Amino acid sequence: MRLSPQLVIDAGAGHVALAIFAPGAGGRLVLEDFARETTSSDPSLDAGWVARMAGSLAKFSAGWKFRGPAVLAVPGHITMTKFIRTLAVMPSLRERVIRFEAAQSLPLPLETVVWDHLVVADGEENTEIMLSAVKLDVMENLCAAVEAAGFPAKRAVSSCRALVQAFRFNYPDATGPVLVVDVGARATNVLVIGPAGRFFARTLLLGGNAITAAVAEELQVDYAAAEKLKIEAVQHRPDRHFDSPARATVERSAADFAGRLQQEIVRTVGSFGWRTGTPPPVALYLTGGGANLPGLESALAESLKMPVRRYDALRNIELSGKARSAGAAEAGHLLANLVGLAASRPREVGSASGLLPPGIRAARTFRRRQRALLCAGALLVFALLAPIWHFRRLAEAERARVADLRAQLPSVQAIAQQNDANLGRLAVTSRQIDATRRVLEARSSWIEFLGDLESRLASAGDVWLDRLAVISPPPTRVEARGRTALPPPVGQLRVGGRLFDAGNPLGKVGPGAYARLQTLLASLTASPFVATIADEHFDNSQPGILRFDFTLTVDPQHPL
Repeated sequence: MRLSPQLVIDAGAGHVALAIFAPGAGGRLVLEDFARETTSSDPSLDAGWVARMAGSLAKFSAGWKFRGPAVLAVPGHITMTKFIRTLAVMPSLRERVIRFEAAQSLPLPLETVVWDHLVVADGEENTEIMLSAVKLDVMENLCAAVEAAGFPAKRAVSSCRALVQAFRFNYPDATGPVLVVDVGARATNVLVIGPAGRFFARTLLLGGNAITAAVAEELQVDYAAAEKLKIEAVQHRPDRHFDSPARATVERSAADFAGRLQQEIVRTVGSFGWRTGTPPPVALYLTGGGANLPGLESALAESLKMPVRRYDALRNIELSGKARSAGAAEAGHLLANLVGLAASRPREVGSASGLLPPGIRAARTFRRRQRALLCAGALLVFALLAPIWHFRRLAEAERARVADLRAQLPSVQAIAQQNDANLGRLAVTSRQIDATRRVLEARSSWIEFLGDLESRLASAGDVWLDRLAVISPPPTRVEARGRTALPPPVGQLRVGGRLFDAGNPLGKVGPGAYARLQTLLASLTASPFVATIADEHFDNSQPGILRFDFTLTVDPQHPL
């Protein structure tokens, strides 16, 4: 699939980077233009982070002629990432099951966040899914700032997802499980990428700021001074004087940071191995602004007992002269997310808009359709001119014919009255036939329905019903001759029961019980007697028991 030129933005905690990518030869990408600006990553200035990012983008748009929709990487320090596993269900039920699991797994109500999902592994029995979520108000402010700078967001994905796609694009020949670690200012993304496209990701709220905070506390200086000392340690050159006590403090803080990072990496690798049974990684690729910390690479290699390599973000990227002069070659440690955004396809993300807020999605849909609607309206007006003239002539001819027909109207009305009488008698006969047919069908429908219901409950196992009640049947009609007709077929039933979780007899029911119940509901939906299931309610307050009740609408084609 050939990629179109696109604009991508990486809004990190300590930098803003923007690039334009175009398709190149042999499946490569061409970085046509690039811009970046470093911003303050002081946690005490969090309230102004979006404003600082918007100011940087405004500078970029003032210097660039190109503006337009952009793909946005959402930084890790504002993103929640969860991996969940659900039972494999039919495609028609997958969205419903994922939404249910998201409501159970995310720590905030779904209406207060923007969330997206990605199917990581789809097996015969289980489906593994990555959930990404951002607070709704934070994402709305971020998108508003990007659009105010002239780059409205057309899609937004998490930095973890962008990093996975970037590694797959730049290292398609990588064999064996590998680690990819992107050390940022506020957060670190740790990825374990296994075979067959499977991966696991964690976002650690541990970044270069931890070193700055430790230096500031030990030397009793403010954040800006400590950050300057850290940068001087990273960029230390023999021809420049650097105070040795301060350098020792920075190196000691960096060593402490490397130790904490190593512990979290080991925990991430263990979690991935436990979930998938994949062997340990064979190599670690290091990137991000924190990758330049002195001694970090060697410390991780020694503690993890594996080779640590610098991630090459430009491995399959061609640089234009303009991008090279803008410093893209020297900023390779900040390009991973940008490359991942440019290399991703819409089918490789959970939805077309990713993490965009609902209001922005609706506005984009309206703008996309507005021009087509205007063109369609104009074409419709021109297309109607000729038919209007034609039908006007036909109307004049019809007026003459109507005058002739009015003369024949009395005889036709007499025939119509006779037909009405015959139709009335036919309607009475049809009602009698329908009543007889319902009597015949009612003899066996309830037996067949209850037998079908019993077989589906038995298939679910450890499920029983407490209540099966008809909901408000309409009043009985009385025939014109004074005889009471049979009651109409049942329209809805209220069903209540309980499901026993044998795996948790004394505690709260587990996810498996919910999955079994969802499977039961799906099985009931497939019954020929059931049209829909609604008003579902679950109660897990009793140990080992999941109570449920729902409203079952009977299929009119199989009435009870």
